[in-house]
Amino acid sequence: MVKPSPATSHSSPRFPDALDSSMQRLLLAHGSALSNLALFVAVDSGLFERYGLQAEAPPLTHFSSTAALLRSGEADLGTTGFTQPLVDHGRPDPLRIIGGSGKLGMALMGQPGLSMSDLCGQRVGTFADDPMEVLLHDALRVHGMDPMQIDRVLYPSLAEALDELTTGRLAALTLIEPWISRLRLRGFEVLCDGLHAWGGDYPDTLLVARKSFVDAHPEIVCATLRAMLDAQEAITSNPREALRASAYRYPEFTLDELLTGIAAQPPIIDIRPLRECILARARSLEALGRMQASDSIEEIFSFDLLARTLAQPSAKTFASQTAVQPL
Repeated sequence: MVKPSPATSHSSPRFPDALDSSMQRLLLAHGSALSNLALFVAVDSGLFERYGLQAEAPPLTHFSSTAALLRSGEADLGTTGFTQPLVDHGRPDPLRIIGGSGKLGMALMGQPGLSMSDLCGQRVGTFADDPMEVLLHDALRVHGMDPMQIDRVLYPSLAEALDELTTGRLAALTLIEPWISRLRLRGFEVLCDGLHAWGGDYPDTLLVARKSFVDAHPEIVCATLRAMLDAQEAITSNPREALRASAYRYPEFTLDELLTGIAAQPPIIDIRPLRECILARARSLEALGRMQASDSIEEIFSFDLLARTLAQPSAKTFASQTAVQPL
């Protein structure tokens, strides 16, 4: 939720045309994959402060936490799995996709030596209310298998699921980076990834905001997009340096593991080319019983502010009457 906050001193540079010195506090929802790194770097490196926002991204332990924060209104915007705007498109104040966050980096990982055909009758884990649930459904489909052929197990958190996989109690589990890269080095099999299941590039997480927030605060949306774009540039140009601020959010991994993960799941804020890939997942979500598509489903995209932000240099993006004002 956006809240007024006193002006705050900081070391981040401010552009001459940047926003009013009265900072706005912003609670951001987010996931745990490396596809959220652009948001973390923007928060931890002070990039939001450049544009008049004091952003917070508190730790979240469950995959459903992000969805709950956005649905309750406690968080007005943030990063979330790319299927959530589809699932929520019929709600009274639906989510709007305002940009991207990260792409690729999702796979169904199996025990060493296993193949997809070996999963019949086996326990296979995934996560409800997350794109990985759709990945499992579609991975089975492209390999000619019926979901009823496996014993599907839904987990609320990554830690419990990983424990069951690494101790042999699961035959396979849908996972994200940097876990995929680590488990591959340990001999686990990539049974099917998103490229295979969906036929090309795909997003993992998106930058979203509730419709009412986009309508009421376009200047905050633009500021958020600019901070995320700056973070993407920092990660792309010097990932090792960018990770200095945010590696603490992935305490189980070494810097080299994170760098490998970033290469497999890079940041992408301009998500517009993947629009059709997102819409195409509606059919699978309907098959899973997660949603029923309506005529308004294509309204989930709200890219006009992204286009405006991309068209202007960062120092000029907010040199207008749309500058953030105290609420």
